[in-house]
Amino acid sequence: MSHAPLAHATKLSILALLTLSLWVTQTFAATDGDELVIEDELVIEDELVIETDDTGGPGEILIEEPSDEPLGGGDELMIGPSGTDDALPDFAADEPQIRFGLDEARAEYGYQTDSNAQADNTVFGHLAASVNWQPHAQWEFKLAGRVDGFDEDGDNAFSTVRGDYGDSYVRYRGDDIRITVGAQTIIWGRLDELPLSDRVSTADLTRLILDDLEDRRRANPAVRAEALFGAGKLDLVWLPDFRPAELPDKNSIWYPINRSTGRILGIDRADIPAAAVRAASISENEPDGDGGFGARYTRTSSIADFGLTLARTRQSIPYFRADGIGRFQAEYPRSWTYGADAAIDAAGLTWRAEVVYNSDTPVTRPDLSFTTTPSIGWGGGIEMHPGDGDARVNIQLVGTNLIDSPSIIDRREIYSLNGEIDLPFDRERWRASLDFFIGLDEDDTYLNPEIAFLGWEPHEVYLAVHYFDGSEQSLGGFYEDASSVNLGWRAKF
Repeated sequence: MSHAPLAHATKLSILALLTLSLWVTQTFAATDGDELVIEDELVIEDELVIETDDTGGPGEILIEEPSDEPLGGGDELMIGPSGTDDALPDFAADEPQIRFGLDEARAEYGYQTDSNAQADNTVFGHLAASVNWQPHAQWEFKLAGRVDGFDEDGDNAFSTVRGDYGDSYVRYRGDDIRITVGAQTIIWGRLDELPLSDRVSTADLTRLILDDLEDRRRANPAVRAEALFGAGKLDLVWLPDFRPAELPDKNSIWYPINRSTGRILGIDRADIPAAAVRAASISENEPDGDGGFGARYTRTSSIADFGLTLARTRQSIPYFRADGIGRFQAEYPRSWTYGADAAIDAAGLTWRAEVVYNSDTPVTRPDLSFTTTPSIGWGGGIEMHPGDGDARVNIQLVGTNLIDSPSIIDRREIYSLNGEIDLPFDRERWRASLDFFIGLDEDDTYLNPEIAFLGWEPHEVYLAVHYFDGSEQSLGGFYEDASSVNLGWRAKF
């Protein structure tokens, strides 16, 4: 069956969506970027701070809106290292207001560089929009949605457009408490990009690790209560309906089972023959019921910031087990998680450390039977700004060790070095960056150099390389044929 009509329709849909987003952006851009300048007379009102320039000329008025954030400011609300704890809206809360708009738009073209690549080209498009209504200082209502388009040519060509909900909830704010009911994106943990205590979020694997952490998570149904206790904060989350990870299309180059090559991510082909994988059927069916619960306590002191995590949840990323002859079934085992983490500023560096114990990590015995075993995840890292400038360097050492595991075909220990280097230049109109992941116990390499033009705010145009390489059981080795050069545009409003 030919995929050409479907692929053509999908590309047209993606193009139409992106054209619409650009029109909306340009239509309303002027109202977002205009400065209010007073030439003759300055009228000072309650919520205005007047600043004059050094020459005594016209000053710029900065509008400081009254805060409706009862849980304090700064880092207390930044649960995850990337600040993904959906920030409160910045509009005034003293009267009912409603806001509707485009939140994010993106388009990307990728050229696969490896001669063995199963796709020659990839196309990705993304739009996200929301409406936010705050009828009162204590109440907030939000409804968000997104549309993603994917197109890959080659041996297993496919095209698809997916719609999904975003953060959509009802929120109540009290003096020292905040309660949120609805779909939410909640990322816990201390380490950058690989937070080990991240046990209540839903992963987005549609583009594997090509995107930043906040773009690799989806909103999932949750009931959340956050309360302040002095310098500390208690965060309680219940997941009333389990939402598994968002997976790529089974024909995508990013799917964790490659039926064309007969490989399964993390498993040596000598343990499960390629022929058995090529002919297998794959079931992604998730279990019914709730996703579990979690509690996290964070506290800021004069010495360090620290956090404690307790959770009983299902992992959202599936583990595929052999289910008889010619079939693989996704498993989402429940696990108790106990975690501790801390961060401290010393010697001009930010030091981070995190450790978690998981009671049930999925593994496979040599006879292909499925079981679970305890494991320890640990990590530490440093972040610095050389010369106290805008450049940022983050380096982390992360490891996973299984505890008293039976004879298995999975890796018993994994050690890696990862990090990010960001270098703005030309008055921050450009940014050069490098993300990297290097295996220490196995040959495993992922490199992502990128250069982006930032001078057209809020738009970015970027050119990136994604390079994979490694041994049979490593992530880099599994995706080594998917290395690519990507040209894209993105904007967040």
